[in-house]
Amino acid sequence: MYSAVITLQGGTAVPYFLDEDNAWQIKISDLESSISEYKQKGIKPKLLVVINPGNPTGQIFSDKTIQEFIKFAHKHNLTIIADEVYQQNIFKKGAEFHSFRKVVTHMPEPYNKVQILSLNSISKGYTGDCGFRGGYVEAVNVDKKVWEELTKIKDVFNLPTIGGIALDLAVNPPKKGREADETVEQFEKEKQDILSSLKRRAEMCTDYLNKMDNLKSNPVDGAMYAFPQIFFGKGALKEAERRQVHPELMYCMEALEKTGVVTVPGNGFGERPDTYHFRTTTLVLPEPLLHEAFKRFHDFNKWFHQEYLSLIHISEPTRLLSISYAVFCLKKKKLNDN
Repeated sequence: MYSAVITLQGGTAVPYFLDEDNAWQIKISDLESSISEYKQKGIKPKLLVVINPGNPTGQIFSDKTIQEFIKFAHKHNLTIIADEVYQQNIFKKGAEFHSFRKVVTHMPEPYNKVQILSLNSISKGYTGDCGFRGGYVEAVNVDKKVWEELTKIKDVFNLPTIGGIALDLAVNPPKKGREADETVEQFEKEKQDILSSLKRRAEMCTDYLNKMDNLKSNPVDGAMYAFPQIFFGKGALKEAERRQVHPELMYCMEALEKTGVVTVPGNGFGERPDTYHFRTTTLVLPEPLLHEAFKRFHDFNKWFHQEYLSLIHISEPTRLLSISYAVFCLKKKKLNDN
């Protein structure tokens, strides 16, 4: 979404990589490398987008990491867009969601003056209904004129009525003493049931993926996605080249055709050179159906790597030798028959 909007407005997206070997956390040195590379091209970045918990990677940034982001933004005069729409989806034991707004207000000057636009939505979390189309932005340390422009956008793109009601309930849920006890108890029960199910599905996703051949996935600590790495054999890479498609696209399309399971090729999100990924979700319900989907996907993945592994076992000279030997044996058999 962000890259599409940037392109639409004639801007330039400056990608940065997360550290897959460290549970998708960030190295500030990687941020520095990215911004330095593009500044040398004459591009001056204006915004730093951080998705926490992560999409597609499912990571949760610590308080310390968020402080590092804020210090980096101050150093390079960047406004932070903190995409925090998955803040209710925290599954890692002992982990905690830290909002950029809260962290920045507790930092010393000059870091506590960094401009932040914090986003939240009723399309995610425990409400999780994209059809409502509701969300909000909270502006922190933002210039008055910028706020006025944001207000104009809000006036043009107002929420539908049902979305407004759902959003009001999300930011102002039922409370004891104000609503009936039965209402509050029912709300809390439904909320916890949904979040508990999301946690079970996140754990299921991590468990299944890490039992598959040639796949490796970090735990789904938050949000509702996994971004496993695929280790393609030379045969699969050669077949993708022959078809003139990206290896991840070939993998995901064959998975769809053979299992009905939809996954998203990782190259659309950006990834380090010579690595391959796909994004999958934990949203499938009921839970037994997610079990069944992962079982089908497990069988497909095994088939895929075995199918294309065979392509690298026989080189062209060896193949020709094998054909020649087969012809020789056939002729010898005919002579014997005669």
